[in-house]
Amino acid sequence: MNQTPERIYVEESVSNHPFTKKILSKIENVPLVYIKDYKKIGEEKSFTKRAAEDKNSLALASKKGELVKGIGRMDHGQFYLFHEIDCKYDCEYCYLQYYFQTKVPVIFVNRDEVLEKIEEILMSFDNPYFHVGEVCDALAFDYLTEFSLDMVNLFTKYTNGTIEFRTKSTNVENLISIKNPPQNIIPSWTFSPQIIAETIEHKTPSFNERLSAAKRCQEAGYTVGVRLDPIIRVPRWEDLYGEMVEELLTTLDPRRIDYISLGTPKHNKVLFETIKKRFPESPTILGEIFPSNDGKYKYLKFQRVHIYKTMISWIRELARDIRIDLSIESEEVKELVFQSC
Repeated sequence: MNQTPERIYVEESVSNHPFTKKILSKIENVPLVYIKDYKKIGEEKSFTKRAAEDKNSLALASKKGELVKGIGRMDHGQFYLFHEIDCKYDCEYCYLQYYFQTKVPVIFVNRDEVLEKIEEILMSFDNPYFHVGEVCDALAFDYLTEFSLDMVNLFTKYTNGTIEFRTKSTNVENLISIKNPPQNIIPSWTFSPQIIAETIEHKTPSFNERLSAAKRCQEAGYTVGVRLDPIIRVPRWEDLYGEMVEELLTTLDPRRIDYISLGTPKHNKVLFETIKKRFPESPTILGEIFPSNDGKYKYLKFQRVHIYKTMISWIRELARDIRIDLSIESEEVKELVFQSC
């Protein structure tokens, strides 16, 4: 069930835009607040008050500047989208807590420009890969925007590209309405054990709800991604994550899992201080987590290697051939992890 926003901010310049009207037609009895600039929303509040309150609202605005950006840290031909920004969920470890000035999730209504830019890239690159979910949750507002349907149409036409929807949402009705969906569309979910989901991944669907959504997509013909990131060393973490891996790989069809990505907490100083201010008892900053060589707060190297090797051993017991990646890890750690796996 999608929670209706408490209020909707609408930039005056897009109040008559067809896409604005389409979204508003799907939401009833919600106060509308007309504004000049979405970036000014909540500026009179303290940071913690904005972070606590404004995620319950929604803004409709026009995006100035780039809507599709190349990802410098990844291989050539990798892109992420700025068609929406920020997230209605409130995970304690998420860098979006500080990344944007406003805390209100924003849908940019100049969607045609996004589609034009994606098509331009699909025609210019051999095998471009688009990540949806770097600066928002990819499917959280899909029931309003039908963005996934636009992408199905586009990526059915251009089979050389791939688009991945990274999400914790259960909004898959649009995706599963497609018969024989294109194989270059990959819905992917971040999973955490239920005790983690309910205590630090605030406002998100439960583990079982996410798992059910992923299963429904597989049954509809999609190959899905599985993201286990961050893996948090809470008490009994091995029991919790071991049980989760078993449930994932016995519920989902391993043959229709594109990859499993593993990661551990990696907070830059700003994020670390933000978590400490908002969630001082968060397990993501407690325990043996220290500044690393790259300045990010992480578990010690040997601990990360142990976590990854342990997780991989569980995965390989149930699904030997799934591709396993490590999220933003050093080559040294990757070598230590995979040399004997």
